[in-house]
Amino acid sequence: MKTFNKFLIVVLVVAFMLSLTGLTRAATTINLGVADNFAVLAGSGITNTGATTITGDVGSYPTLTQTGFGSVTLTGTNHAGDGVTQQGKTDLTAAYIDAAGRGGASAIVADLGGQTLTPGVYNTASGIGITGELTLNGGDDPNAVFIFQAGSTLTTAAASHVTLTHSAQACNVFWQVGSSATLGTTSDFKGNILALASITDNGGSTIAGRMLARNAAVTLNNTTVTKATCSGVLPATISVVKTIINDNGGSKVVADFPLFVNGVPISSGVTTVFPAAAYTITETTSPIYAQSFSGDCNASGVVNLAAGEHKLCVITNNDIASLPTSSGGGGWTAYDVIPAVPPLIDVVKVPSPLALPNGPGLVEYTYTLTNIGTVPVTNVTMVDDTCNPIILASGDINNDAKLDLTETWVYQCSTTLAATHTNTVVATGWANGISAVDVASATVVVSQPIIPPLIHVTKLPNPLTLPAGGGVAVYTYTVTNPGTEPLSNVSIIDDKCTSLPGRVTGHPGDLNHNDLLESNESWSFTCRTYLTTTTTNTATASGEANGLTAKDFAIANVIVYAAVPVATPVVPKLPKAGFDPNEKNIPWNIVVMAGLLGLISTSLVVVLKKHKI
Repeated sequence: MKTFNKFLIVVLVVAFMLSLTGLTRAATTINLGVADNFAVLAGSGITNTGATTITGDVGSYPTLTQTGFGSVTLTGTNHAGDGVTQQGKTDLTAAYIDAAGRGGASAIVADLGGQTLTPGVYNTASGIGITGELTLNGGDDPNAVFIFQAGSTLTTAAASHVTLTHSAQACNVFWQVGSSATLGTTSDFKGNILALASITDNGGSTIAGRMLARNAAVTLNNTTVTKATCSGVLPATISVVKTIINDNGGSKVVADFPLFVNGVPISSGVTTVFPAAAYTITETTSPIYAQSFSGDCNASGVVNLAAGEHKLCVITNNDIASLPTSSGGGGWTAYDVIPAVPPLIDVVKVPSPLALPNGPGLVEYTYTLTNIGTVPVTNVTMVDDTCNPIILASGDINNDAKLDLTETWVYQCSTTLAATHTNTVVATGWANGISAVDVASATVVVSQPIIPPLIHVTKLPNPLTLPAGGGVAVYTYTVTNPGTEPLSNVSIIDDKCTSLPGRVTGHPGDLNHNDLLESNESWSFTCRTYLTTTTTNTATASGEANGLTAKDFAIANVIVYAAVPVATPVVPKLPKAGFDPNEKNIPWNIVVMAGLLGLISTSLVVVLKKHKI
């Protein structure tokens, strides 16, 4: 018992000492007080050059100077040096002292570029630099806090990125800077800068957070700064989408393949909320249909879901397994079973309005559906996970219920939103026994003055069919911005064509060379790959604006001709002109004659050798 008591005392003492150093505690957030309302707050004035966009309040005190504000788009209140600004400055000083005094910090190197950091307090007696990309991993906790303490400066390199993953939020990232902060051109920065002196953007940077300078000026230059607002527990969602290829005599439809997430029944195209975890997508299979996965799930149908993430899993069933194992003597060749051309469709969804800053209200969604393939599409369905009914407003010009190559169908749906919401529509159509699917998502922000981003991608394979054995397929992707906010950090990936660039910079379609995808621009990409079997792949485009990320998906089928076994031809036998030495039923007289000839030959050889002839 005495030994146990001594052990317990040691454990308690160690735990207490660790608690004093902060090693056992996660960092808690910094209370900004009234300064929380500001996107830009300065001590000695605000200077702007060019087209700057600010979402949140602005102010400066004790120096009230504001220059260049004629080209600033402000969504918020300019408090100048009023009482609100003065209180904000007082609260900023308290927040700065709080951030600087947090203990239990981990030491960091001068340049954080290329690193991935988890929640906590980080400290350096000198300056902090960011070259390239710094990733902050929230560990699937939307309340995770990051505090960086810089003894002197904060300096980011041109085109640097601070990337938030696994539910990390910009509102909970704090940069306490002992002197001044400088953002290199076109920096993508996340978090709240609490600088003792000045904050300067060298041009074209995007900040999701705040620029709060205690004693000196804030300098803006074609800057986009959005006050970061924390969300609560962020929902995680999964959409499972079914595609079917009936090109070898099959006739299945989507309803013939019931879908499940960890054994829970779900419907194709309907988005479902799940806790953060790993999930397995399954279905009731058919023995004549081969199964394959695409999108965010792996080859076994497993999806890793973090808080706040939306994942798309595409399951394709191809009746290739229904092909006969032999030709039945018909002499078929590998090209006798030729599949039809698969269809392709494309849907764009745009909400109006994009934001409801004054609270709950009515939103109308417009869905634009086009046929980007080569064959008319029938049996078109539109499923939105949270808005119904979806009504066809126009487009079927000849009233034949077919989405023809020259038609554009426009649908509409209205709903009332009480909170910020993202919803997803799945469009499905059929041609030649093959289904085509496209997915579009859109976010509407409620009760905040933030305009969310939108992004769209189309994908065209060439060719749509390949001969038996496969060949080269070239995919063309076109990424556009159907929203109003320029998109930064644009990326394009494909799960089964890997030569795409990922994050995009310096694209020739970037007309003003600012690395932002704007509504009047179109960025195109190609990817080549060699296909040996019928393939369904999913492209994902993403972009950011105002602290939010928009995604869009494009799904396409390329059909590879089935190789049907070739029957072995029956070759007619020639008339017998002797005997087959391998034949078992040989007449007796032939056998006797062969034996006598062999005996005579042997005897003759012996005689010749004896007489040396």
